Amino acid sequence: MPASSVRDLSRQWTGRLAHFRRHRNDEHLNALVEEAVRYCGLHLENDLSASEYWSKAPLARRLAVLLYLVDRGIVTRTSRQGRVVFTPNDDADIWVASQTSLAGYRLPTLELINALRTDLARRSL
Repeated sequence: MPASSVRDLSRQWTGRLAHFRRHRNDEHLNALVEEAVRYCGLHLENDLSASEYWSKAPLARRLAVLLYLVDRGIVTRTSRQGRVVFTPNDDADIWVASQTSLAGYRLPTLELINALRTDLARRSL
C-alpha cells in the first residue's frame, strides 16, 4: 500500500489508533498496516469469499474497515501465541447496528466481524 494511502487512512483515526498519526517515524504505522493486510488477506480471505460485497471489494477496503473498528474499540488487536489477532468485542454487532453512519455498510461490516470470530474459533481448536 503506498505511503500516501496509509497516511490518508490514518487521518480517519480519532480513537485508539489516533496516536499513529503523530508518529514521526512511519515504521510503526507501516507495521500496523502490514499486520492488518496480512490478517485480512490470509486469515479472512476464505471466510469473506462467499460475501457478495467482500468477494468484489479490494483488500485495502477490508484493511480500512478492520482498522476503523480497531480505532473505535470494537475490535481489539492482541497477540496470541506470538501472532497478532483481531478480536471483536462481544457487543460488536449491537454497536454496528446502532451506527447510523454505517447504515449502508451494516451487512458487510457484520460479515467482517463474523469472519473475525470464525477465524478465532478456528485458532482455538
